[in-house]
Amino acid sequence: MKGLEMRDVPEAGGSFGLVVLLGAAVWLGMAAGSWSGWPQLGVIEVLFLLAPWIVVPLATSLIPSLDDSQPLTGRQRASKWVIFAAAGLATFSFFLPAGMGAASFAGAWLLVCAVFALRGLRRLWRYRVHSFSQFCFAIGEAYLIVGGTWLVASRMGLQPVGFQEPIVLLTAVHFHFAGFLSAVLAGLSYERLRETRWSKPLGVALMAVVVGPGLLGLAFLVGPKVKLAAVMLIVIGQFGLATGMVRVALGIANPVGRAMLILSSGCVVAGMALAASWALGEYPLQPFVDLGRMERFHGALNAVGFGVCGLIGWMNASRGRGTAAVALWGRKD
Repeated sequence: MKGLEMRDVPEAGGSFGLVVLLGAAVWLGMAAGSWSGWPQLGVIEVLFLLAPWIVVPLATSLIPSLDDSQPLTGRQRASKWVIFAAAGLATFSFFLPAGMGAASFAGAWLLVCAVFALRGLRRLWRYRVHSFSQFCFAIGEAYLIVGGTWLVASRMGLQPVGFQEPIVLLTAVHFHFAGFLSAVLAGLSYERLRETRWSKPLGVALMAVVVGPGLLGLAFLVGPKVKLAAVMLIVIGQFGLATGMVRVALGIANPVGRAMLILSSGCVVAGMALAASWALGEYPLQPFVDLGRMERFHGALNAVGFGVCGLIGWMNASRGRGTAAVALWGRKD
C-alpha cells in the first residue's frame, strides 16, 4: 500500500504551538486546583478535559493535511483558536448542573468534533484502501464525533441505552483517547515503519488498535463475553503499537523524542495490563480492579503517560530524524 512521506507530516508550531501551550497552562491549573479542592472537578472530568485543551490540538497538528500542497491559510490558522474557544466552553459546562444549559456549552465541542469527522470522511474517500496510515487518521477523526456526542449526553444528564454516570462520560473519554488518539499514533507509527520488514505484523496489530474502540462500544450492548473479547483485542493491538513506537524511538536522533516515545510505550503497556485485569474480572462479575482505581491509574497512564508523552515524542521525532527507523531496522526485501 502506498502512504505519505513523513516529511509531509506537519510539526506542531506557530499558532498551533501557542494554542497547545495556553491549553496546557489552563489544564494544569484546573488539575492542580482540583487536587486542592477548587475547582470541584472529579478525576474523569479532569482527564476528559485533557483532550480538548491539549491532546486534540496537538494530535491534529501532527496529522497530514488533506491540502498539503497549499500554504496554511488564514482560515486554517483561525480554526485553531476556534478549538481553543470550544475547549473553554466545554470546560464551563462542567461547572453547570446537568441539563440543557450545560449541554449547550458542551455542544460547541461537539461541533468541532463534527468538523473533524467530516474531514475524516473526506480522507477516507480520497485514499480508500490505498494508504493504511491515512485510514488510521480518518477513523481516528471519525471517532471524535462519537466522543463529542457522549459528552453532550453526559452534560444533558441523559442515560443513553440505560447507561448512567460515570459510564456516559467515560464513553466520551474512551472515544477521545482509545479511539482518536490511539488511531493517530497508530498512523504515525505505521508510516515510519511501512517500508520495513515489520510493516505486515505491525499493520495487523494496528488494525486492532483502530477498530477495537468501536467494537468495544458495541460490545457493551451485547454482553460480557463480547466485551471481554473486544477489550483483549484492544490490549493486543496496543501492545503492538507500543512495540512499534519503541522501534521508532530507537531509530531517531532526537533524545527528547526517543525518551518520550519509550515512556509512552511503557505507560500504555501498564495501562492495558490494568484494562485486561478489569475486563477479566468483569466477566465472572468478580472485579480484580474496581472502577475507581481504573479511573485514577488506567486513566492517568493512558491520557497523560501514553497520550501526552507520546504526542510530545512524535513532535520531537519530526524535528530530529537523524537516523531513520528504516535504516536501523532494514527495508523489506
